[in-house]
Amino acid sequence: MAYKCGRRPPKNAPALSLASFLVRPVPTHPSSEDYLARLNAWKMLGNDVAGDCNAVAWANMRRLITATLSSEYYPTQAQVWQFYETQNPLFDPQGTSLTNGPGSSADQGMEIQTGLEYLQSKGGPDGVKAVAFAKVDQGDVAQVEAALAIFGGIWLGITVLDANQQEFANDQAWTDVPGSPIDGGHAILGGGYTPDVKFITWAQETQFAPSFWSGSVSGAPLVEEAWVVIWPEHLGSKAFLSGVDLQKLAADYLDLTGETLILPA
Repeated sequence: MAYKCGRRPPKNAPALSLASFLVRPVPTHPSSEDYLARLNAWKMLGNDVAGDCNAVAWANMRRLITATLSSEYYPTQAQVWQFYETQNPLFDPQGTSLTNGPGSSADQGMEIQTGLEYLQSKGGPDGVKAVAFAKVDQGDVAQVEAALAIFGGIWLGITVLDANQQEFANDQAWTDVPGSPIDGGHAILGGGYTPDVKFITWAQETQFAPSFWSGSVSGAPLVEEAWVVIWPEHLGSKAFLSGVDLQKLAADYLDLTGETLILPA
């Protein structure tokens, strides 16, 4: 079975850069870590029929962060559709491919940065606002590992090859397969490194082989986007507070937005 993707091309608007406000040197962290493995029963949440992968990435991230730092809450299917509809206002999950349901012209996927901006300004359907978000340099493996260790998860935008669908079906690590056609853009949750990055997609944990992480297709990296999100729960996390320079974060935020960064108590 070929599952759905749904990531729109990145708009590449100005954004915070994680490298700017990481504490230097980065605090010591484990050489390998897998936060995802501590949880089971991940859910498909509609990504087998619709291009709602970015909304699913949000739900999976909220589950992981709350389970790790507070009390686990896994957003519902209805909440996933609600977030998806912020960029697909005509979409109706009860519709058909011939009207405005999954697979129709109303099912257009999501752009990651636009979704993050919404989560920061309006909050998610679970009632929680992101404090801020920042780009991760996906080409810097040390920064990616530090981001995973400090934040517990990273939001990834990738390009899926047809061959990766088969690798997923075979429970194999995803690789760069030269000549394989592009299946689509995809948004997923990265939640570990062993040292290869582990991630959740289509209700299952899997991982990237090194060739995928460094691979490219049509002149663009297969791993095209990487983001960290600061949630209110992070502000009580020892790993976060020891790894992030809050004063530099606030200064960067002021420079970018012209506004003062408000940190919840």
